[in-house]
Amino acid sequence: MILTAMIAAVALTSPVEDYFPLAEGTKWTYQDENGLQLIQQAGKQIDIGKGKMATPVSQSASGQSLGSNLYAIDGDTAFLYGMIDPGKAQKDMNLLREPEPVLKVAEGKAEWQYIGELATGAGPVLVQIHSDSNKGPKRKIFDHEVETIVVHAFTRYGNDPKVGVEVRQDMIYAKGIGMVETTEATKAQGKTVKKMLKLVKFEPPQG
Repeated sequence: MILTAMIAAVALTSPVEDYFPLAEGTKWTYQDENGLQLIQQAGKQIDIGKGKMATPVSQSASGQSLGSNLYAIDGDTAFLYGMIDPGKAQKDMNLLREPEPVLKVAEGKAEWQYIGELATGAGPVLVQIHSDSNKGPKRKIFDHEVETIVVHAFTRYGNDPKVGVEVRQDMIYAKGIGMVETTEATKAQGKTVKKMLKLVKFEPPQG
């Protein structure tokens, strides 16, 4: 009943919020092919500066915190604004120089690019992302037929394609729920490692 009400309520939100809900208390539990679970939970919005509000989405696995990602909706796009490292206070957030688009919802196919930097012990590494999204087929999620958006993303880390790391991702977002499945193939030093995450439990906010 709660899930049905949640899906019905998306008619009152913007299109991207339909597929990227950030209501405080929303909780997602994912499981990989080895049975390891990843738990994400949306927290209370915080001010990240210059009057901009963002929602921290905490991540944990095997009882250990993996920190939080800071997301916000602007127009037809959901953006990643930065991160909060495990054990750090919210005021110690690491903001990206430019917010990274993670999902764009349009009438037809949408495409976007992002160029940024990843901080490492050896210095900043160039990050280039090319993504697109389009409507997917309806899927049965927890006994409910829901509309979906399919996202394809290609990420390259480093300037040299011969020695850099490449990641290809295919993600499925369900209306009123959020991401329900992602497959990822990471290529580095001539080897490719694949992994998958699937949503196994969805808990809408209470009240």
